[in-house]
Amino acid sequence: MSNLNQFQSFAKRNEQKIANNNKAVIYTRVSDAKQQDNTSLESQRKYCTEYAINRNFDICGYYGGTVASAKTDDRKAFQEMLTDVRRKKISNIIVYSIDRFSRAGASAISTVEQLNRKGINVLSVTQPVDTESSTGTFFQNINLLFSKYDNDQRREKTITGMRQRLLSGYWMGVAPLGYENTRNEQNIPIIVPGDKAKIIRNAFLWKANEGISNVDIVKRLKTHGVKIYKQHLTRLFRNPVYCGLISHSLLDGEIIQGVHKAIVSKELFLKVNGIQAKNSHGYKQNKVNDNLPLKGFAKCEGCGSPLTGFLVKKKGLYYYKCKTIGCSCNRSTKAIHQQFEQLLSKYEITEKMIAPVKTQMKYTFEYYNQSKKDQEATLKYSLKAIEEKIEKVQERYVIGEINDDLFQKFNKKFVAEKEEIENELNKGGINSSNLDFYINESLELFGNLNSIWASSDYTRKQKIQNVLFPDGIVYNRQKDKVQTSKINSVMELARCLSMSLNENKKGQKADFANLSPLVSPKGFEPLTASLEGRCSIQLSYEPSLIFFCKCSIHSDSYRSTSPH
Repeated sequence: MSNLNQFQSFAKRNEQKIANNNKAVIYTRVSDAKQQDNTSLESQRKYCTEYAINRNFDICGYYGGTVASAKTDDRKAFQEMLTDVRRKKISNIIVYSIDRFSRAGASAISTVEQLNRKGINVLSVTQPVDTESSTGTFFQNINLLFSKYDNDQRREKTITGMRQRLLSGYWMGVAPLGYENTRNEQNIPIIVPGDKAKIIRNAFLWKANEGISNVDIVKRLKTHGVKIYKQHLTRLFRNPVYCGLISHSLLDGEIIQGVHKAIVSKELFLKVNGIQAKNSHGYKQNKVNDNLPLKGFAKCEGCGSPLTGFLVKKKGLYYYKCKTIGCSCNRSTKAIHQQFEQLLSKYEITEKMIAPVKTQMKYTFEYYNQSKKDQEATLKYSLKAIEEKIEKVQERYVIGEINDDLFQKFNKKFVAEKEEIENELNKGGINSSNLDFYINESLELFGNLNSIWASSDYTRKQKIQNVLFPDGIVYNRQKDKVQTSKINSVMELARCLSMSLNENKKGQKADFANLSPLVSPKGFEPLTASLEGRCSIQLSYEPSLIFFCKCSIHSDSYRSTSPH
């Protein structure tokens, strides 16, 4: 018979708990600096210290001592405390009341349960319970839920007050660019046109009368001392506050006439947004014709001019034609469409390869973008924290706890920090939580390129064409051939993975270690140039259709060696 001691390393053990000891830390917190009496920071510390001394606890440290919302458990001092009690094997956390520990409801209950499993008890001075019994744990959880309920009630009252002000036509929060915060004769906070109102009005006029791009307007504004990003300018043009109206998420889609003075007329505002709807990039849109989806997308290889289209009425047939005089590059739409569909068919993935390619693409994506995911998580954590600060400042301002000067000072600071974080997140252009969705969408497209393109309407065809072939296609009249110089990186990646996996009978994941020198470590920035016939791949998303990478990559004549 085998000796069972030889198998001890395979035995399963319970989660290791901190041995019960008299070590304790004290955590104090207030959500408002004006809190007094027994809920002030000094009072909490005093009562918690007395509680610890009376029970012979060894106080190992004081944490918190700050003004912080407890709506979530992402507070910096709170997380620091949890880390230290685990690391230093401290088995007691003392708080004045359970709502000082957390007001996060179910999330707080989960945090307390995790601490209990580690052998760490949360002890309340004013709500003593036996946390080692099921009854005591139940009552502690009830207190945590009531704290969340109290928070929710306060929030409802605040939102009701904010919505009522919006319905009365008053702008909420920091004044938008071009306006300033002030108070009227009744001491009610309002916004009025500021010293930049004139230049903002000029920006609307430039857009409406000259039809120039937002990039050019940003440059003009900079010469007038107004620095703004292109994305912010787009939001500015779409904000009806500038024509005297109020729009806010609390209004649930309703538009309210504001009491503030408009900077531009409603007619000018609508004209600007009409121009933007037709032309957000400063070029003229071609007239839609379902019979000519490749018009402007296909170019003549001989002279480089985009192919236009025309109808031969006698034959009832459409043709593509080069606009250069004397080039004589013309061909029927039927012939060119057939060749384009043949080009698409080269990139289709067989149904049996969909599942393994999907697995391999996820592996590839995660291999190259782990550091970016970590950076995004940090940014999202910071964004969540700053949004809570903004909400808290606005709440205190509405109920009159802080004056206008303090509100302007801190809200402006927090909003600037929020915009900075959002800009960093937007640089990534990715939401990795939707990775499965985008991969599924992509592979569905790659498995049915011909039929999807052929059955789509004009707009859908344009979208597919531009995503798959960023530089368009060229037509060689002499060779009667359609080809392309640049294809979508993920499209080529999927095709190469399909070929490689089809040859790999063992079905193992490919080794990507040798590709690391070819890939920029920044993750989602514009990619590096290709080396020795291989392509440098970075993944990002095109939310409207498919995730893709803007890179210079293979032509339609395939190489025999897969770079992926």
